[in-house]
Amino acid sequence: MSKVAITFALMLLLPITACLSASDGYGPAPVMGSTALLVDTGYTPGPYAFALGEYPVFVLHWEPADNAAYYLVAVSPEPITSENFEHAVIVDSIPFGQDSAWVTLQPGVFSNTCIGCGQCVDVCPHDAIVLENGRAVIDLDLCTSCGQCVLACPVAAISDNHYGKFYHFALRAYSATGTPSVEVAATAGRFRMIYKNDPSRCARCNNYQTGESTCYMIINDPPCPVGALEVQDDFMVVIDYDKCIHCGRCFIHCRTDGLYSMSNFVEAE
Repeated sequence: MSKVAITFALMLLLPITACLSASDGYGPAPVMGSTALLVDTGYTPGPYAFALGEYPVFVLHWEPADNAAYYLVAVSPEPITSENFEHAVIVDSIPFGQDSAWVTLQPGVFSNTCIGCGQCVDVCPHDAIVLENGRAVIDLDLCTSCGQCVLACPVAAISDNHYGKFYHFALRAYSATGTPSVEVAATAGRFRMIYKNDPSRCARCNNYQTGESTCYMIINDPPCPVGALEVQDDFMVVIDYDKCIHCGRCFIHCRTDGLYSMSNFVEAE
């Protein structure tokens, strides 16, 4: 083949190569339909209307991207853009064909960073953390995402995903070969999950359980470990969020007794 023919062939290949190459993977990048990502606020879903607030999930909504094979969801205390998306914490992956999803935030241990000091084991209110081979391991079935382990870790070896803290959410589309969309869909503000007592469903347990001015949930096992539950004159239970560590004991106790007033609740900042 002559030099002219080779040069001409290379010129034909250049646009193809440009289309195929990307920061990750090959092939055309998905195109986000919108850069808006919406988060439902209020009581989270439940299996029944009377059980709203049962599931500890953030409900996200977005406009589907063209040519997307899957999406990654990231969270950060700071606004998330296409430039810093990779520095946010990835919390979930979602297959194509969806325009909404339930996302759960739970802390995870970076085993390469963990020094096995055991401080997270000591502060966990649900005994959900153990040391195995010198590294912390979280039992996610017991974990309520209170974040006490995150706060206690001296080397930041646990991902910062927990209740009570406001987070920005963002979603990025990826092709089947891992090519990311240029833009990301991101929330305009921050959101957090807390435990909240619904006055319309509170059974005022003390009114028939103890006859005293102390809530049934406070004096029984397991009590609130930080004294964050207070009882009003009408026996309505309120949560002092300056004290609350979002350990979930009141939620577990209330639901175990077949009541549904202590619930998961999402609020915007």
